[in-house]
Amino acid sequence: MKKILCTMIAVVLLGQTATAENIYSLIKTGKIEEAKSQLSQLSSAQNRDGDILFFQSLLTESGDESAQMMEAALKAGVSATFRQEIYFHLVHYYFFIGDDFKLNKFVNEYRTKWENGKYRSEMIRFSILLDEHDKKYNDAIRQADRYLMEYTSEPENQFGQIDKARIMERFNKSVAAYNLLRTLSKENSGPCVSMALYMLAFTAIENKRTDDAVFYYNLCREGYPSAVGLDATIERMTGMSTSGDRDNKAEQRTGTTYSIQVGVFSTKDNAERFSEDFKKFGKTVEIDNKRISDKNYYVVYVGDFSSYNAALTFKKMLESNFDEAFQVKVR
Repeated sequence: MKKILCTMIAVVLLGQTATAENIYSLIKTGKIEEAKSQLSQLSSAQNRDGDILFFQSLLTESGDESAQMMEAALKAGVSATFRQEIYFHLVHYYFFIGDDFKLNKFVNEYRTKWENGKYRSEMIRFSILLDEHDKKYNDAIRQADRYLMEYTSEPENQFGQIDKARIMERFNKSVAAYNLLRTLSKENSGPCVSMALYMLAFTAIENKRTDDAVFYYNLCREGYPSAVGLDATIERMTGMSTSGDRDNKAEQRTGTTYSIQVGVFSTKDNAERFSEDFKKFGKTVEIDNKRISDKNYYVVYVGDFSSYNAALTFKKMLESNFDEAFQVKVR
């Protein structure tokens, strides 16, 4: 009888865990209504209150309320399956709102509870960031070095290099930061290559090195056209505002002109065929050979404008004609 009872209890617990994991899977995949429906069928008598609170927190629109519910879930007791997930969410939330006290609390708790946890690398990076915020730059660099020694492969290693370069730049070690970023920017692939190019362009802007800024901006734009920060970079690089004084400042500060990039091709024949459609507009059409991450690309440019606004007007006309999105490029 005892064995039968134990078996029945085990089956019930496994069934509950499967249900809880199913709800979490539905939430992560965006099936919110289905998740809400399953969650409404559960009761505190059948499941741990902490699990229910966690699921409800993920379905709550208010960030503050969600965080409060997650902390309540930890106090009420939550399944081991979801405990690390709660810490992961709370750490990111308190980083987002700038609450370093709470961020430090949950990072330290996580690292104490799970020395080799699922999110160990992320928690070390947050710990590095906290030292940086406290201006403990030596401690931050030492942590970054230990991180790089532990994580030697992508993508973690590239993230570590970005962290270290950022700290060294703030710690007045600009040459070392530049060398690290330049090396990273030459990698063939990885999530942080575009970040390195952006940081190099941004640093060049801050130091009024226009040629370097334009060079790294163009590399980033060509290789990573969807990279975050490109628009902000061009605004800083040309010293332009959106109030209409963009034209003169661009010419004065960069000495560059503008063209419309209409296509990027892996073969020159394709680029030449494509360029024929743009010659009817009476503007110069050029094909430039660009080498990006050890690969050759052929970029088609149309027009040669001394002002950004003139290039922008022409770009809009081309987009209207071809029903495609093009880009104004600094040349």
